[in-house]
Amino acid sequence: MQEENFFFGEFEHSLDPQRRIAIPSNWRKEKKAKFILLQGRHNALQLIPPAIFNDFIAKVRKVSFADAASALALVRIGSVGQECECDSQGRISIPQKLIDQSGLKNQVVLVGAVTTIQIWSKVNWNLFQKSDQNDVLDVIQKISEKPDDLTSIIKGLK
Repeated sequence: MQEENFFFGEFEHSLDPQRRIAIPSNWRKEKKAKFILLQGRHNALQLIPPAIFNDFIAKVRKVSFADAASALALVRIGSVGQECECDSQGRISIPQKLIDQSGLKNQVVLVGAVTTIQIWSKVNWNLFQKSDQNDVLDVIQKISEKPDDLTSIIKGLK
């Protein structure tokens, strides 16, 4: 059985000339860790481990690919998604299109998002941190008090 990945902390890295960034070693359980890379929210990129993405795929398999609306939604995801595998130094390559869409420059911040990783430009991450008013323990308390109502708790955070 594969060990669960959890992602905590933040790490600043430089985007090298080949558009690569190193994934911290404690975030890579295997030598050649794999991720799904998608455009995220707030001009960040989202790195999703296969185990988490497989939960999504299981739900997708229940939807008919012949359904027009579903097909368009899936083609949107498929057209922007990228499979990434860490090289021997733990680096992944980011497509230029995603770099441009998310405004990544030389300095990026990899941020643990508990079950996924986000990649932010250093400027955007600093702006987000200044605007975020949620105390971490308040969030944990709300989730702990109503674990079955996680979606509405998270949506209620501002």
